Amino acid sequence: MKDGLFCQFIKKEKESPIIYEDEHTFVMLDARPATAKGGHSLVMPKKHYELLTDMPDKELAHVAATIKKVSKALLKYADGVNVLQNNKRPAGQFQPHVHFHIVPRYKNDGIRIEVWKPHNYTEGEIEKVVKKIQNLLKE
Repeated sequence: MKDGLFCQFIKKEKESPIIYEDEHTFVMLDARPATAKGGHSLVMPKKHYELLTDMPDKELAHVAATIKKVSKALLKYADGVNVLQNNKRPAGQFQPHVHFHIVPRYKNDGIRIEVWKPHNYTEGEIEKVVKKIQNLLKE
């Protein structure tokens, strides 16, 4: 879906509040920020990739450098930042174009990023999970 909403913003076919762009990356304000004080930014590659795992390492390195640059600026704007990235709908990805959220954080801002309940592994389960993932890494 190369003509999705984010590709339209990148190609300037639709207007967006652009913060920064270079040859490889595009950064805009999220239209519906997580914080009332604004600044919630979306960093994305200009080339279309649906998932983080689809991106060549070189492209990801360009995006990482831009995330660092924008985070540095937002750390002057706010007390802290969260950097978030979702892959596929069950993980919260609603636009099929790789993008990273940089959410400015403020003391007592009421934002709840860490909403999951931590679970404990049962006896011997952690070793099984480690082996399974290690085997998947070899594929």
